[in-house]
Amino acid sequence: MRITVLSTLCAGILSVGASAQTARPSPPFTILRSGAPQMQLSQFRGKVVALAFIHTTCPHCQDLTQVLSGIARDYQAKGVQFIECAFNQNAAELVPAFIQQFQPPFPVGYSNDAAVRTYLQYAIFDTTKPFYVPHMVFLDRKGVIRGDYAGESQFFQNPNGNIRTELDKLLAPETPAKKTVAAAKRATPAAKKQ
Repeated sequence: MRITVLSTLCAGILSVGASAQTARPSPPFTILRSGAPQMQLSQFRGKVVALAFIHTTCPHCQDLTQVLSGIARDYQAKGVQFIECAFNQNAAELVPAFIQQFQPPFPVGYSNDAAVRTYLQYAIFDTTKPFYVPHMVFLDRKGVIRGDYAGESQFFQNPNGNIRTELDKLLAPETPAKKTVAAAKRATPAAKKQ
C-alpha cells in the first residue's frame, strides 16, 4: 500500500513539474524566409500560434505539413497562426522547393539548429539527448508557450486530433474561474512586497 501511494505521489509531482515547465513566456525567436521579410514570433501576439519545427527532408515532417494544411483551413479564420520553421542543414536552400511541393497555406521559414535548440531549451552542445522532429509548440494569445511536444512524444501518434484539441483549448473563452485565479496570481507578488 505504501509503495502504491508513494509511486502515485511521485508520478503526480513529476507531472506537475512537467506542466510547470511547459507554461512559460515565449522567448524572442526570428524565422527567416527566402524572398520575404523575416518573422518575429512576437508579431503574432493576439493570435494563437501553432509552430512546427521541421526538417524539409524528413518524411514525418512532410506528413505533418499536409496535416497542418488541412487543419489551417479550418482554424485560420478563428485567429490561429500556423508557422513552420525548418532547421535542417541547407534549410535556406531547401525551403523554396519544399513550399512548392507541399503548398502549405501558411508561412514556412528557416533558422539554424542552435537557435531552435535554444528556443526549445535544449542544450546546444549536448549530443546525448536526441532531437526528434517534427517538434510542435503552441502559444496562447499573450505569447505564452502552453504546449511543447517533442517528435518522440505520444502527441504525434494522432497529430490531427491532438493538434485540434490543443487549439480548441487555447481558443476557448476564459471562464470566470480562470480569470479569478489569474487575477489572484497577479495580485500575490504585489501583496508580498508590502
